[in-house]
Amino acid sequence: MSAQPPLDQINALTTQGITFLTALCELLDAEYQALQQRNIEQLQELVEKKTDILQQLEENNQTRNQLFVAAGITPDKEGLQSYQAQLNSTESTSFRSCWTELEQALHQVNDKNKRNEIIISRNSRNLEQLMSIIRGQNQKNTLYNQSGGKGNYAAQNSLGKA
Repeated sequence: MSAQPPLDQINALTTQGITFLTALCELLDAEYQALQQRNIEQLQELVEKKTDILQQLEENNQTRNQLFVAAGITPDKEGLQSYQAQLNSTESTSFRSCWTELEQALHQVNDKNKRNEIIISRNSRNLEQLMSIIRGQNQKNTLYNQSGGKGNYAAQNSLGKA
């Protein structure tokens, strides 16, 4: 096994990850508001900002994982527990505290992302229903086509009669 990665470097990267996740959380809250208001311009801005933060978060994760891998520690739960077991009591508490905060921030981001996803899905269904009404399609005549999307059964039925 190689040298143990420096705790201060690991904690600094973890803290930076927490900062990225916190910023992402704030963007998801702003996205929620924009979705409620159907503010397309703001949504486009937020998507760009989220993409930037996600790229930074990915780089942060890769750097942290590279530190662990270089030390012969797998960047998974078992590997992190093994690393923590090698630390003295103070270091272990510091590492666990940072890591717990990172996990909590990640759970918060996941929850807010799911909330926004539900709104997007609901809005999409509503738009689909409106478009169906505009096209004069009866919802009862809608089936799934070969690609898994919804097709128009009425059109298929009229072809069969011809």
